[in-house]
Amino acid sequence: MTEGFLFLSFFLFGVAAFLGYDGIRILRRVFPHGILWIAGEDFLYWTVTGSCFFLRLCQENNGRIRGYLLLAVVLGAVSYYALFSRFLMRFLTRGIISMKNRLKKMKKAATIRMNKLHVKKKQQRSEKDNECEEETPR
Repeated sequence: MTEGFLFLSFFLFGVAAFLGYDGIRILRRVFPHGILWIAGEDFLYWTVTGSCFFLRLCQENNGRIRGYLLLAVVLGAVSYYALFSRFLMRFLTRGIISMKNRLKKMKKAATIRMNKLHVKKKQQRSEKDNECEEETPR
């Protein structure tokens, strides 16, 4: 593999790594959670990303760490952050929160309708019970 293609490959790895982290950041904005959960997510993310980077390095470069490949990953991540991250974060976060709110409204409407049906059935049952009590002689 040529050095230029290898550089581009690791540059794209940096972009993909930061894109994956943006996915985690979006989930954190949409579904807020505690510091321990965030620490666990970060630990898992960095473990998986580091392992993938190491495996890729072993496959492409026989495990030799070369400075320009580390530079490529960092440049890819920084480029993605500078050019796309903020826009993508805003757009996807707003879209997901909007869908989440719509689903909440739909759930609330369905719950209200189900409650009304449940109350109506109870009233019908009590009316039937009252009719049965009136018909039976004592």
